[in-house]
Amino acid sequence: MTSNAHIDQLVREQLVELLRGGFAPNVILLREFNYDKAGVMLPGLHFSGWVLLGHMHARLSTLLQFMKNPEGYIDVWPDAHWPENHQPATEQEWNAAIDAFEADQEEMVQLVQNPEVDLFKVQPNGKTLSWAAMTTFNHTGYHIGQLKTVGRQLGVW
Repeated sequence: MTSNAHIDQLVREQLVELLRGGFAPNVILLREFNYDKAGVMLPGLHFSGWVLLGHMHARLSTLLQFMKNPEGYIDVWPDAHWPENHQPATEQEWNAAIDAFEADQEEMVQLVQNPEVDLFKVQPNGKTLSWAAMTTFNHTGYHIGQLKTVGRQLGVW
């Protein structure tokens, strides 16, 4: 028979794996994406790698803020943020944006790993912290897939 503590630990481990990107780690893919191609918008698309990174990070940040302060951060799904500029100004800006995404991702991972954090308590807005983590990996995974497709078209991979 499996104990509740064992199930809780297993769920936390699986959430962490998925938050980091599973078999295709998010930060590794972002770091592999060439800076000189980060601003390219392919015909028919409304985003570049830079825009995708900004969009993913904005949503991650919103959900992280909810996880850190669920009572005070009720609106967890505001209008989507899409950066207006389609390319980073410098390679340093590109790398700093990846660093910031990674830092927020790891902060969320730390919350998920902390057994003192109740992932399943229903918050005032009807959501749980586990919902926020799952929404993050689902949203990030979707856009990382787009980034990977764009990167293949641009010869990154």
